[in-house]
Formats: sequence, structure tokens, C-alpha cells
Amino acid sequence: MQFYAHTHPDFPNDRSKWEPLFTPFGEAESADPSQTCTGQNAAPCTHCQSLHPQHGHLNKVAHLAATFAANMFPPGENRESARQWGYLSGLWHDLGKFAPKWQKHLTTKSDPHADDVVGKEDHSTAGAQFSEETVPHLGLLLSYPIAGHHAGLANGIDASNSSLDKRLTKIVSDTSQAPTDVLGANPKLPLPPCGFQSGHSLGFFVRMLFSALVDADFLATESFMSPLNTLVRPPQEPAVSFVDLEACLSSRLQRFGPPKSPVNRARADILSHCLDKAEQRPGIFSLAVPTGGGKTLASLAFALKHARQHDLRRIIYVIPFTSIIEQNAAVFREVFAALGDDIVLEHHSNLDPDADHQTSISRLSAENWDARIIVTTNVQFFESLHANRTSRCRKLHRIARSVVIFDEVQTLPTPFLLPCLRAIEELTRSYGTTAVLCTATQPAIVKNESFPDGLRDVLEIIPDPSALYQKLRRVTAEHLGKPLSNPEIIDLLQHHPQMLCIVNTRRQARELFELLPDDGSRFHLSALMCPEHRTARLEEIKSRLQANRPIRLISTQLIEAGVDIDFPVVFRALAGLDSIAQAAGRCDREGKLTAKQGAPAGKVFIFEPDQLAPPGFIRSSADSAKEVFSRNLPDPLALDCIEIYFRTHYWKHSDLLDQKNILSCWPDLNQRAAHLTCEQAMKEKLLGFEFKRCAADFKLIDDYSEPVIVPYGKKGRDLCDQLAETFDPAELRYLARKLQRFTVAIPKPQHLLQVSAGILKPLHEERYHVLNSDPHYSDEFGLHPHPDKLLPPDETIL
Repeated sequence: MQFYAHTHPDFPNDRSKWEPLFTPFGEAESADPSQTCTGQNAAPCTHCQSLHPQHGHLNKVAHLAATFAANMFPPGENRESARQWGYLSGLWHDLGKFAPKWQKHLTTKSDPHADDVVGKEDHSTAGAQFSEETVPHLGLLLSYPIAGHHAGLANGIDASNSSLDKRLTKIVSDTSQAPTDVLGANPKLPLPPCGFQSGHSLGFFVRMLFSALVDADFLATESFMSPLNTLVRPPQEPAVSFVDLEACLSSRLQRFGPPKSPVNRARADILSHCLDKAEQRPGIFSLAVPTGGGKTLASLAFALKHARQHDLRRIIYVIPFTSIIEQNAAVFREVFAALGDDIVLEHHSNLDPDADHQTSISRLSAENWDARIIVTTNVQFFESLHANRTSRCRKLHRIARSVVIFDEVQTLPTPFLLPCLRAIEELTRSYGTTAVLCTATQPAIVKNESFPDGLRDVLEIIPDPSALYQKLRRVTAEHLGKPLSNPEIIDLLQHHPQMLCIVNTRRQARELFELLPDDGSRFHLSALMCPEHRTARLEEIKSRLQANRPIRLISTQLIEAGVDIDFPVVFRALAGLDSIAQAAGRCDREGKLTAKQGAPAGKVFIFEPDQLAPPGFIRSSADSAKEVFSRNLPDPLALDCIEIYFRTHYWKHSDLLDQKNILSCWPDLNQRAAHLTCEQAMKEKLLGFEFKRCAADFKLIDDYSEPVIVPYGKKGRDLCDQLAETFDPAELRYLARKLQRFTVAIPKPQHLLQVSAGILKPLHEERYHVLNSDPHYSDEFGLHPHPDKLLPPDETIL
């Protein structure tokens, strides 16, 4: 009997055009005598590598999953172990399609890759059951990704019918007619390459294996369903070499010429230290550089050299705020302009399909991070590492063997700090990844006496951060004391023709902006402006600064990190001391005023609004900063003061660093009940994994936002028009990448209001929402979130 995986989209009734489910190895050999495809240990097959339709779906997925899993580990025994895990997951993932009932069903279902086919015929459970039966104990680790390769990773045990425990006892159709090449594949599976050190490590490995499997499955399916899309996709490993990238960066750095000012000499020293330390073996590094120290390009230079010397695959920048991601991406694109637009990928707005709206098209077009340089956010990076859905997990296997640079790492949310730190440790311990902890203050998450849960074995790139701080000190900071009303704040601001004022809420930013005289010198920035809009506005602001024209900028905290801008005076609403230090980095950034006076000349004023800061992180961090100010220390931004602040605010909350008990999703494998046998205990522990609960509870932002696509300018309008007219998965993925710069994220309740009011136009089964009301987007403020007002009475914070 011939078995099929998919009907042909253009020839649904012509079986000769359908995709085979599996091609026996002997037939594959006769199809191309010059190549051999005899199993997971054979030389790579050109048919599999090119996803040739002559090979069956399981052949392709097994090969790709084996390749992706192997590439997660450095050369050696672990790589070969991972290859076998990936191979078997791909070979068995669609075992249920060998059932005669499922084959008969192919003639009736309309969507060749949908999981919700007519009659709900389950084709995932059979492979999960076969894995558990064929490979004792270890097979459970294969069962999770196989059972979840459409619906997502499940909990091992819970009350629902979707738990792995229930799936393993479910009655499924007979698959005994599957070829012996599939059923008789080598069951002597080696130990997981991560080892059995902890339940967390094994759970992490299962999710990474799941990533390799679903990416392989989607790519193999796309190669049959849309072969032209496969041709236009970039290669699985980027073709541009790190040598080429280093040459571009070197050319850019040479433009600066010999360093003349003290600030530029300090930047040159920082770059030199980064290049020296890049030769060290992969691990965890700390780069503590004050704002204005050239951290972005220096860390890039470290990453490029380190990746080249240690055969790593890509560079991932993880940035705390969506609103500041575009500047780093723009810098990188400028550096690598000669190599094309696809070198750098921005991935911040959540344009991936959500759990409720996944379709065959959205799954195929989900982001899989196949670029050489990725710029993303804390939310996208860490929530993906704790996710269970196919669309969010698809890219994870590409994080392995990368250089991951965490910008302003001290901003990681306290309630999820421990899960984030354990993820960083696992990536660097087991997956050949290098982590660089970038901070303008100090590495607050490194293990010390006050913080025993911090990261261990961290290598500092800068030999003396305190001395570097003094070299780069360009400002004096003054705490103004009593709470101030908005009119009182305006009186202070108007004494300075060029000044930046940073506040904690969008509402106060708008109120202060409207109180300033409308004389052409007032400007406003917030995350309600799409990135393309903010970039244009920042260029205008920089132009006025360089021309020494009056400018008073009111901004939310989006401007604090990653924005290269230089004001002589900065006002900052009371916030965490690390945020205030970031704000100070926008003051006399180039050190020109300080060089003239021979002493720190930039002025930073910290004021307390008479309106309380929003409850939660901003208020608690502001209270901790106020406690430090009460000590009347000579320089509240010095590193010893920052340490006092972290001890006050960060490290004393060690009992609140995993508020959702994420780490309890992975049972301790070393503990078992005395009455259980070793086999029973192992099965109980492995079934104790809670992937679904982990994904549901790990939300860095409680009120998760939804993206709005804004047709800003001609380019934005053209992209939105293309989006409306395109239905091809590969083209949708390409457009989604381009539209990152035209999105604004707003809370779900506001999003729902705009949809119901017809202000947002849903496209592609409500996966995308495009603004189609000009009055709801202004040049001054950006998006107006409420349908009936310009701004809501109680505006949300960033």
C-alpha cells in the first residue's frame, strides 16, 4: 500500500502528485545511485538536503530535525547524540498517518497541514505512544515533542484530555503497516546530550528538540506545498561569513579616525578590551560600560570575533524595551549595508500567531530566526524560551551556539529573574552559547554574598569598571526633593533652551508637552509612535541640537537606552537608580561640555511628580532610589551607590524572584518515593513536566499587548497594501519582518475596543490588524488608543 503525507494543493484528486509519507531507503537509493539514504548514521542525502519531493515527508523531516538538533551542540559526542534524538523525533512524528483510516481521510480534508481536519483524526499520538513503548524511560522525552508538534507541548499530567499521560493511554488507529525502516529504527537512543543533571535541563532539552522538530516539519511541508517559497528562503545557515561582517565593522570604525577627546579615548580602550577577551572560550561575560562608552559597537566587535573564532552561528541582541530596539538595528544595518538588507532581523512586535489563531499559513510563516544578526526584546526572547506553542518555539534551536548579548541586563523583571538566569546558564552550559551581560551600571545578576542565586563564573571584559566610570563621568546629579506639580515642572524646564525631560507615564508626557509654549521648540516621544515615526522624529531632534537651536523634548523612558542623543540638561522623574543612570547617558554624551570645563558639566535633575508613580516595578524601584538619595552621598550615580541601590531593591527580594514557581515545572529527578521502583520513579518524574503551565504563567508583561500596524508614510502604506493582497506564507513572513517598523503595541482591552469600533482592519484570519482611521494617529502623539477620545483618562505606562 502506498502511504501519503499530503495531497497536492493544485492536484487534490491526482494521487500521483501527492507527497509520499515515507520513501523506503532502498527506493531512495535506486532513485539516485550516486547518493545513499540508509538512515540517521548515513552520509547526508542530497534529496533530503534539498527537500526534493521524490523523498517522503518523514525522510525530509527526520533529516532536517537531525541536522537542526546536531547543530545545537559543539562538535563531539553530544552533537552525534542530538542528531539521533532529532532523527527519531522526525521519523516518528507522523506515525499516525500510516493508519488506513487516516489515509482514507486524506481524500476528504481540505487543509493538507491543518491539525483540525475533518473528523479530528489524530495523527500525533501514535508516534508518542510508539516512542514511549520502544525506548524505555527516554522515550517519554521524545513523546512530548511528537505529541505536541501541532497543538504544542502539553503538561505531563493534568485534568485535561490533552495531557501527555492521557495521550499515552488513548486508543489510536492501527499503524502496524508502517515500513520496517520506520518501526525498526535504532531504539538504542543515547542519553540526552544535556545529561541528567536536573529536571530543568531535561525540560529545556525537550523544548529545544521540539523547536528542531517543528521547524523541520514546517520547512519540509512548505517544500512540497509551496516549492517556490523554499527557493526564496535564505539558506538554513546564513551564507554571509563572520569574516565579511568583521570587515564591514572594521571599515566603519576606521571612519572615526584616531581618538582625540577623552571620551573617544575611553571608547577605544573599551573596544580593545572587547577584542582581547573575544579570544576566551564561550561562556558568560560581563561588559559594564557607562552610557556613552560605545557599548553597542564594542559588544558587536566582541561578538563577531568571538563567533568566528569559536564556530558560533549568529548574534542575538536582547533589548529590554520594544521602543528602543530600532536604533540598534539601524546602527547594524548601516554597518553592514554593503552586504544587503537581510543581514539584520528585528523581531519585537508580537506578529507571531497567538495560541487561539494558529493556522496552517501562520505556522508556516512564523519567524524562525534564520538571519545572521537578530535584534529582539526580553519579552520575545525569554517568553519564547518558556513557551509551548509551535510558532513561539520554532526559532529556539537557532539560539544554541550563538552569541547572545543582553543589553541592560539589570532590567530583567524581578518576579521572573530566577527562571531567566537558569535559562541563561543552561544555554551556556549545554548548548555552546556565549552570553554577554551588558550594563551601564554593574552586573547586578552576578553571584555575590548578597545574591547567592546570581550567575556564576562570569568573566568581566573591562578590568576596572570603577576607574572607567570616573573616566567617562560627564554629569552631576541633583535630587530636587519635594514633589512638584506639572506647572512647577514646566517653570523649571523653561529655564533651559535645550533640555530633555523623561517621565514615567505617557499621560504625564502628553500633559507636560501641552503646557509648554507652542513656539516650534517643543517635541514629544512615546511608544505610541511607530518605530519609523520615532526614527524620523529623532533625526529632527538631533538636527536641532547640532544647529544649537532651542529644543525641549518630553519623552517617556523609551529614550533612556540605546538612543544616541546628547542634551546639556536632563530632567528625570524619580525612578530606579539604574534608570536614572540611563537618563544621565543622554546628557553631555560626547563630553564636549565637560572637556571645556575640565569637570563634569552635564546637569541631571531628579524630580518627584506630585502624582504617585504607577504601582508595581516603577513605584518600588523609585522608592528604593529615594532611600539611596536620603543618604546624601556625593555622587548618587557612582558604582558603589548603584550597589547600595541593588542591595536595597533587588537582592533583598530573593524570596520573590520566581513568583509564579516556574522552576517547579521541572521536578527534581534525584528525589523519589521509597516505595517506587527506579523505573516507576523515572516515569513519574518525567511525566511531571508542566510545559503548558510554564507557558501560561511566564508572562513578563501581565497585560499582554497586541500589535497595531500603522500605514505611516508612503512606505508604510505600500507595505499595508501588499499585506492585504498577499496570501503566500513566505511572502507574509517577509512582510511581517518589514512591518516591525510600523507597529505600535497597545493593551488587549484597547485593542478590542478599536477592533469593535472598526478603527482596526483585521487581515488574514485576524492575525494582523491595520489602522484604517487617519484621525486616530497624529504626528505629535502617534496612536490614539481609544476610539472615542484622543487619549484615555488614565494612560497606561510603558
